[in-house]
Amino acid sequence: MLRFSKFFILMCLLVIYKTLIFAQDISACQSNISDPVISPEAIKWPDNRNKQQLDKNFWLTMNEISKKQPDNIIWVDVRSGIKEQNSGLNMLTIPLNQISEARFLMDKNVILVGSGFDQIPINQTINYLRKKGFKRIFALTGGIYAWDNQQKSVSLHQQEISPEDFLSGGKTIHWQIISIGLNTEQLSVLPEQPVKQFALTQNTISELNQFIQNNFTNKNAFIHYVLIGTDEQTIKSLQQQIKLNNSANIVWLRSGIIAYQHYVQQQINLINHTGKSLSRPCRLTI
Repeated sequence: MLRFSKFFILMCLLVIYKTLIFAQDISACQSNISDPVISPEAIKWPDNRNKQQLDKNFWLTMNEISKKQPDNIIWVDVRSGIKEQNSGLNMLTIPLNQISEARFLMDKNVILVGSGFDQIPINQTINYLRKKGFKRIFALTGGIYAWDNQQKSVSLHQQEISPEDFLSGGKTIHWQIISIGLNTEQLSVLPEQPVKQFALTQNTISELNQFIQNNFTNKNAFIHYVLIGTDEQTIKSLQQQIKLNNSANIVWLRSGIIAYQHYVQQQINLINHTGKSLSRPCRLTI
């Protein structure tokens, strides 16, 4: 009888323990479901006074490189997804995460060429490589964007950046946004508020030209303004009408705010999904 009583007590304690675990699981599950979706900091920029700092000793402009000895420089295309046979450039093609394995570059003058908007990972890579003995490795300010502008004349309608480049580039690049025809909801999605907002009217083109002519001060920046319209059709129409000086320093956000909203939502969904996959799943434990 005594043995049975001990067994009974143990069983009761086990049931109580299981019940507590079940209640905790339900609570965690409900918490996951009811927690509001918060826009992650990954889709915001620091303002122009607080951009992420790059090591100035790692970066060279095309003008600075031309003053050195171009014949002794090895150019390396480190853009992701680029293969040597389709890069179209007279460069080596080595993924950024494989540069450290290219030991033959250790004592050479090396210039890394990225997209122009991937400055943070390139800066981190150069810092790592310098510590490993690559003493003469640098990166091209503006990346392939600056390279292309040096090789050929530029017209404004050709200069477009993707939503991904826009979001990543703004974390380090001191550019400014100009919006055209965006409503309040669309403006709220931007990672930084525009320096100037234009409505779509008959005077938009002349007003935009006048504003840029009067305010274009940072001619040394490889991009000074990012123009953002509503959608691809509107942007194409504006591009046909707008003729701006210094067009190499001005870009459009490809396909406008509609494409950017879609991209941002994808990133939020990805981050939220990743967070949920790491949390305790809703399950029955008894």
